[in-house]
Amino acid sequence: MAEIIITRFQNIYAALERLGKKKEAVIVWIFFSLLVFGVVIGMGTLTSGFHLVDDWEFAKYVEWMRVEHRSIRDCLKEAVGYDLTMRFRPLYYINRVLMAAVFGINLTAMSVVKAYEIVIALTALYYCARQMKCNMVYAALFAMTVMVGYQSAVWWKLGPQESYDIMMFAIGFYLLLKWLRTGKKWYSFASIGAFFLMSIYKEPFILLLPFVGLYVLYEEMQGRRVTWKNLWAAIRARLPFLLTLGIIFAVEMYLIVFVIGTNNYSYVGLDESMTLEEYKQVWSNAMGADLKWYVRFGTLMLLILLTYWEQLKKCGWEVLLAAAIIVPQCITYSKTSIEERYILPVVLGFAFWFVIMGCNFRPLSGKRRIVYMLCLLLMLAAHGRVVIREADYFAYRGESIATMLETTLDLVEGTDKRVLSCFAPNQEGNKTMYYWFLVHGYDEVFYWNEQKQKIGRSYGPREDETDILDNMDIVVMYNEEDRHWCYTPSLDLTGFMEIKCGTITMYIRYTVR
Repeated sequence: MAEIIITRFQNIYAALERLGKKKEAVIVWIFFSLLVFGVVIGMGTLTSGFHLVDDWEFAKYVEWMRVEHRSIRDCLKEAVGYDLTMRFRPLYYINRVLMAAVFGINLTAMSVVKAYEIVIALTALYYCARQMKCNMVYAALFAMTVMVGYQSAVWWKLGPQESYDIMMFAIGFYLLLKWLRTGKKWYSFASIGAFFLMSIYKEPFILLLPFVGLYVLYEEMQGRRVTWKNLWAAIRARLPFLLTLGIIFAVEMYLIVFVIGTNNYSYVGLDESMTLEEYKQVWSNAMGADLKWYVRFGTLMLLILLTYWEQLKKCGWEVLLAAAIIVPQCITYSKTSIEERYILPVVLGFAFWFVIMGCNFRPLSGKRRIVYMLCLLLMLAAHGRVVIREADYFAYRGESIATMLETTLDLVEGTDKRVLSCFAPNQEGNKTMYYWFLVHGYDEVFYWNEQKQKIGRSYGPREDETDILDNMDIVVMYNEEDRHWCYTPSLDLTGFMEIKCGTITMYIRYTVR
C-alpha cells in the first residue's frame, strides 16, 4: 500500500514538473487566489467591518478629510510626522492615509486589497523556492509554511504591517535570486527598491537586511572553501549591492537608536529588570501556544536530519542563514515572545531550514524522507485548522461590533441621546467609537474609566467634560466572549434593557431620564 502511494506521488511530481512555465504560473496564481479568497470570503472576514483595534485610524483620517476638510497632504504630514516621534514606519502611515482617501471607511474594499497582498506574497515566496531549486510541491509547502498558521491573522486584520512587508520581502528576494542567476543588473536595482520599501514599513523587517547580504555571499561562495581570501573576493564581486544594502541598514538603525530613541519600543528588546526565569516563562508560554506546532514538528524533523550527522555538519552556511533570520527576531520580541503576526518574519528562518534545505538535502531519502514530508504536511494541516478557527472568531467579532455600531446609530441619530463606551483599557475600542460616530455626524459619546469610576469625553475639543450615568441612554461593553474583555464595568444598569450582540453587550435605557 505504501509503495502504491509513493508511486502515485512520484507520478504527480513528474507530471507537475513537465508543465510549461505559463501553465505553472496559471496554476500557482489560481491555487493561491482560491486559498486566500476562499478563506476570507468563506469565513466572512472580508465583510466583517470594524474590530475596535487599529482600524479606528481609517475613521480618523476620513473624519479629518470629510468633517475637518483637511487636504491629503496635511493628513499625510500629521500622521507620518506624529508616528516618527515614536516609531520608524513612514510608508505604513502613507499607505493608511491614502487608503482612507480612496476607500473612505469601506473596510471591505481594504480587505480585498489586503487579500491580494497575501496572494502576491504566497506566489512570490513560491517562486523564491523555485529559484532555490525546489520542485513545485516543496515550493508550495515553503510558501504555505511561512503564511499559514496563527500568523494568518494578517490575511484579514487591517492593522498589522506584516502582510505588506512579507510581500515586499518575497518580491525583493525573488528579484535578488533572478539577479544572482541571470546577472542582469536591473534585477539588483529592483531588489534593492523592494527591500527599501519593506524596511520603512515596519522596523523588525529591517533585521532581514543582514540575512539578504549573507545570502548573497552564500551564493557567491558556492563551490569555494570558506577562507578570508575567498570571502573577501565574494564581497568585492557583489560590493555595490552589499554596500547599498549596508547603508540602508545602518542609516535606519541610526535613526531608530539615536533619533527616535529605543525607549519608545517598550515591548521589544531585552529588559534588565526581567529575570532569566521570567524570560524562560515567556518563551515556555509561547512554545505551548502559537509556536507549538513549529516546535513539535520541527523537533521531529530535526531528529530525522540529525540521523545524517556527518552530512549535516557540512550545512554550516544554511544554519547561519536560518539563524540570521530567527535570532534577531527572538531578541527583538524577547520580552513579549513571538505570537500571532509576530511569527512573521521569524518563520522564514524555520521554512528556509526545514523546507528549502530539507528539499535539497540529498542524503534524506527512503522512509525517512517520507516521514519528514509527512511531518511538513501534518504541521500544515494543524495550522490550517488554526486558520479556520481564528478566521471564524474574527468574522463573528466583526459582525458583533457592526451590529452594535449600526443599532446604536439608528437609536441616537437625530436625537440628543448619549452613548457610554466602556471599552477601556482598550483605548482603540473607545477611539473607534469616537471617530466612527463623528464620521456619521454624531458627537455625544462618553467613556467610562473603571479605575477612576468616572464618565468623561476623553477625546476631542471637549475632552475634559464629565457626566453621570443618569444622563446616558445607551451603554456598550465587551462580554466574556470577546478576547479584549478583562472586567465587567461596575455600573448600576437598573433601568436599562440588556441586548447581547455576540461579543458585545448593549444596555438601552427603557426608563425616562
